[in-house]
Amino acid sequence: MEPINRESRTSVRFQISYVLAFPWLADSARSVQFQKSLLDQGLEFGQVNSTEKRLTLTRQQPSHLQIRLDSPGPQVAQIQILSANPGYDIDMFSRDAEAATMAYKQAWSLEQCQLIQTSAMIHHLYSSQDHAFKYLWEVRLGQSPADFKTLGSRPVAGGGLRLLLPPHQLNQDQEPRSIEVRAESFLREPRKLLIETIFIWPRPRSLQAEEGFSPAGYLKQVEEFAANEVWSFFTQSRPLQPPGPDMV
Repeated sequence: MEPINRESRTSVRFQISYVLAFPWLADSARSVQFQKSLLDQGLEFGQVNSTEKRLTLTRQQPSHLQIRLDSPGPQVAQIQILSANPGYDIDMFSRDAEAATMAYKQAWSLEQCQLIQTSAMIHHLYSSQDHAFKYLWEVRLGQSPADFKTLGSRPVAGGGLRLLLPPHQLNQDQEPRSIEVRAESFLREPRKLLIETIFIWPRPRSLQAEEGFSPAGYLKQVEEFAANEVWSFFTQSRPLQPPGPDMV
């Protein structure tokens, strides 16, 4: 039996974000217009919270979905669309994200704007046969559990591994992207392995009126990388080395 069960994979978070060179405009009338545009796109939200620099819309059914609009800096606006513990797959989330960005374009009458940065994130949860950090440490990294004795007599409850890959592009037709991957034992259920995969596309580009934000294309890249390259990386095992003469 495999130490990590691939068939147990559960998606526990989808998120896509856009940063625009666009002034923050979120008065009451604009907020109402945005909600109307969302309804036109088939999205209805039961909870709306508004502050001076943030507008947050949240729904729970048919699947959790949240839209956050805020201003991280002067003359800069940000759109975040996320689903925590989603009750649907990434294709349905992509459709909701497309609808949300279309509603944003309508409510703010975007004819043209500068898209500064795009990012997308997916969390997957896998079941393991043993403690997930024990697997990462001893099987994947080939380290000895005796190493932790230097930290004292208390047991290690969990831990993980974080990887950062700088911006690169595989070919001339692809946008440069940086990648961050984090894997750690899930503290509430130590036999679960949480893997977070983040892509960031840092190259600014002009968004024309006839263009959409295209969330599906970005999310698909992250999903495929997480399901293939990331999975392969974390399931390659190294044999545990026997203790050397100076190891306890």
